Amino acid sequence: MNKKHIFIILYSLSFLIGQSSVFESEPGFIRVKADSSSVPIYLDGNLIGHTPIKNPIPVMEGVHFIGFHPPSFKDPFISYGKVNSDKQIFVLSGDTVNISFNTFLVDNNIKKIKKEYQITNYIGIGMLSLFLYQLWIISS
Repeated sequence: MNKKHIFIILYSLSFLIGQSSVFESEPGFIRVKADSSSVPIYLDGNLIGHTPIKNPIPVMEGVHFIGFHPPSFKDPFISYGKVNSDKQIFVLSGDTVNISFNTFLVDNNIKKIKKEYQITNYIGIGMLSLFLYQLWIISS
């Protein structure tokens, strides 16, 4: 046998040994529900789709992070705020995990955090004004 025949045989055998399906074991599933529609759903940082998602999402067994960003999150403050809508979940092989997101509560939490942030800014401006006033008194 020449090298060409050996190569063809080995190449043909590689398809027989190769992975037969996308998942090595039976996949787990994540079913997502939200209280409003058109909410983007992110799984491990990747956009999966917008609610409502009718079919469960197939995933490998293990730890996954799932989160959402409602349409009201277009404010740049959110990227620096202490709001964490991500949920850490563990999916078993063949199991379905049900996740529910309540975007209304998160929106109210955002408004509360913005108000606290605004109050903090006012306190900072007041302290700066007091400091500048003391410097002006000392210098005169």
